Amino acid sequence: MTGGVREALTNRYRGVSVLCVVVALNSAGMGAISPVLPLFMEREYGVSAAAIGITIGLFGFGRLVTSVPAGYLAQRYGRKSVLGLGAAINLLGAAMVSVSFSYAWLTGWRFVSGFGGSIFLTVATIYLRDEATPEMRGRLLSLQELSILAGQTIGPLLGGYLADIFGLRMPLYVQAVLMGASLGVIGFALPESRWREEEAQRPARRRPAQASRAGETGPAPERQRGAMWRLMLSPAFIFVGLFALMIVANRQGARFSVMPLFGGEKGFEPDALGLWISITHFPQFFTTLMSGYVSDRFGRKTPIIPAIVLMCLGIGTFIWADNLWQLLLSGVLLGMGEGLGSPAGTVFFADIAPPGMEGVTIGLLRTFGGVGTIVGALALGAIADFAGFAWALWIDAAILTAAGLGLMIFVRETYRNGRV
Repeated sequence: MTGGVREALTNRYRGVSVLCVVVALNSAGMGAISPVLPLFMEREYGVSAAAIGITIGLFGFGRLVTSVPAGYLAQRYGRKSVLGLGAAINLLGAAMVSVSFSYAWLTGWRFVSGFGGSIFLTVATIYLRDEATPEMRGRLLSLQELSILAGQTIGPLLGGYLADIFGLRMPLYVQAVLMGASLGVIGFALPESRWREEEAQRPARRRPAQASRAGETGPAPERQRGAMWRLMLSPAFIFVGLFALMIVANRQGARFSVMPLFGGEKGFEPDALGLWISITHFPQFFTTLMSGYVSDRFGRKTPIIPAIVLMCLGIGTFIWADNLWQLLLSGVLLGMGEGLGSPAGTVFFADIAPPGMEGVTIGLLRTFGGVGTIVGALALGAIADFAGFAWALWIDAAILTAAGLGLMIFVRETYRNGRV
């Protein structure tokens, strides 16, 4: 192995490792305030549940409007700089939230923090896509989901513990500290993506397409527009995007909104529902890893049907649950299904991204997720109000199944056993 190849591999794996630490720190910061933010707003400012929902929901709105611009900026100026920009905006918002003195102040800065968080997570996905070869893309991209899960598991435990000892505002300070640590690691330890390292070493041998990746020239406007139209009209873009949308809609609209309300109506106490939400994370660690492996080994479509079956079984089990063990079984099934299905959309979009437009393509995927965040909660909530909780969940399962089957039927396999 030559020195240049060894150095490139070292940069690749160092970058992936550092990025996973950065994502885990960021997710732990967001997770630290998740168990206390509603209580803090209620007790500190005396606002209603609807007002609390607006504040929490605004954080996800940034995903809808910033994902594509973030992808474009990462394509034009490099991954590390835009990743740092997102982390800095998120840090600013978190710091201002920690010193909030009114509901309006907290809500406004929470909105800003959501913008930064959306930029951060979009570019993190693009970074991992840069570092992955097609043969290892599923496994490498699944590391982002695993890092998020790690942060979401540790953060709430830390935040809840500190709130019990030091008060409800302490986790807000902790979030800002963890966001600052994340930004510091980006600045001092994260290398630029592998392709920019390679370009810096071979300036004389650049081809036009390579130069466009470095941001010095771009593809002809006509060629760029044509590539985007072909992408957006392709079955892969439409059906994979819809499947990714439904995964997020199920999580935000069903698991975090309708199901807790339905569980309360069934007679489950908040501690049981909290345990149910927490237990969904643990099987996701294992099935997320499995999803990356089987998609690299057997094809990108392989995890889709098992994911649909497990999630629908989880929804059905929840609807019929009348004791704690059935409730927890539904959480395990939902977590397993989401762990298999969630990385699939990212890997598909990474495969179909036109050369030189990887950032915008990943940004479009996260826009689908943003739509799912908003539409899932609103649509399933409206159905629950009109027809009842069970009908809302059955309709959610039916649409999720239809999106997955559409992907299986109409989308061509993008990778299998070394063939792209």
